[in-house]
Amino acid sequence: FIRFTLLGEVVMAVSPAEVVYELPAKNAWKQASLLSLLLFSWLDSLLWTGYKRELKQEDLYATPDNSKSQLLLSDFKRYWNPEVRTRQQKGRKPRLWLALLKCFKRIFFTYGVMFLIEMYMFMTQAVLVGNLSQYFCEKNVLEEELSALRNGSNAELIDSKKEEIEISTRNACLYAAGMTVIAFVLAVMHAWIFYFSGTLGMKHRILLMAAIYEKVLHLSHSTIGQLSIGHIVNLASTDVQRFDLGFEFFHMWWIFFAGMPVMVFLLWRELGPSCLVGVGIILIQPPIQYALGRLHTRLWLKSAGVTDKRVRVMNEIISGMRLIKMYAWEWAFHAYVKKIRKKESRIITQGSMI
Repeated sequence: FIRFTLLGEVVMAVSPAEVVYELPAKNAWKQASLLSLLLFSWLDSLLWTGYKRELKQEDLYATPDNSKSQLLLSDFKRYWNPEVRTRQQKGRKPRLWLALLKCFKRIFFTYGVMFLIEMYMFMTQAVLVGNLSQYFCEKNVLEEELSALRNGSNAELIDSKKEEIEISTRNACLYAAGMTVIAFVLAVMHAWIFYFSGTLGMKHRILLMAAIYEKVLHLSHSTIGQLSIGHIVNLASTDVQRFDLGFEFFHMWWIFFAGMPVMVFLLWRELGPSCLVGVGIILIQPPIQYALGRLHTRLWLKSAGVTDKRVRVMNEIISGMRLIKMYAWEWAFHAYVKKIRKKESRIITQGSMI
């Protein structure tokens, strides 16, 4: 990471006319209307351009101000520096997760509330589907009863049955309309939920990579000598990348408990006490998943250590390649690296099985 950055600065200094380019000035997000933002149609021109030909640098939109690393890092420091001072006074480690939560609390809670609303709308849609299915099941019965009454002479019962059929049909139309509206809202909301989760993960990744880069620049030579480039590269290329996927389903753990009472009520109304069997099976799953998650975390930390060791060894081999060639140590180092890689693959396989 550091080498590529320094190499880019050197290349720009040597041949600025070939490397330096102007950043895009347009930003379709700021110019889009409310409907365009809602349906993401502001991306259509870029998608069509990419469909017709290969995208170029000038085709891309300008980076939004709230996604630039410099602004994200400065905003993060407002919460991280007090956290470090407070925790150091107490003799404890600073909590990175708390500083990140304070930094992105608005988008984080907005995304969580939308996730909760989406879950309740799914439940509402299921209830409407059940009511609409019940209408079609009862429709034939009501029409048969009306036909039987027409053979008699009771006009009041015929009018009452006709009114009952009309009310049932009107309710069925409302159920269908509600399902259509909810389906449209869910389609839009689902896209926005994953947009917020992807944006949140991207901002965390950009922020932490900028923080790692700034931290390395402020380290002393003696401290840098204790770190391996492979460890830093692994942090920036592997560990930080997990934030892109980590926020997609982060709110699931508390939304499960928020939706459980409603789900039990609906199941009890339809199935009675027999629904408790399925509910019990569902309640057993969180502790099992928590235990498996802890085990997976331990394996992942173990594999991260082995990966750092492998990257460090490979960097040392590349740096001392002439010496290795001179003493014919290729096969010895080949076996050593293969042994480390085999251990790393075994741990990753165990984590994947879990």
